[in-house]
Amino acid sequence: VHGIVMDGKKGRNLLSKAAQCPFFIQPVFRGEGHFMIVSQFQTPNYFLLALLEDYKMDPAAAQPILTVSVFDDLAETKDVVLLRCDIINRGIEDDEGYKLCQNLINDYLEFEGVHMFNKKPDAFDVDEFVKEKEQKWNE
Repeated sequence: VHGIVMDGKKGRNLLSKAAQCPFFIQPVFRGEGHFMIVSQFQTPNYFLLALLEDYKMDPAAAQPILTVSVFDDLAETKDVVLLRCDIINRGIEDDEGYKLCQNLINDYLEFEGVHMFNKKPDAFDVDEFVKEKEQKWNE
């Protein structure tokens, strides 16, 4: 379990963008290769992350390996949003889960790639995206 604190405005922005564009992908790098995770936002405040291969076989049966819960109850009064990242499948290491959560948040706040993936999927370059993520993953 990991906790992340962000200011209220960023947290509300995250939820608004996720509601507009509920799907995204994230690579997880191990050794010389990687595998892909798909995230799906479910209103009002939850991201479910599953193996992309499982999702492609049967979206309804794909088991989440990680969840991110966004608690925005204090966004207005205290200007704070709390996030909880739960790793619910041992197929993901603790540090990988934290990186996935951070990358997901950053991608939604930057939004260009997320928007393109959801609204203009033909223009989204998966190979370039993976290459960029690999450089950041190892930092």
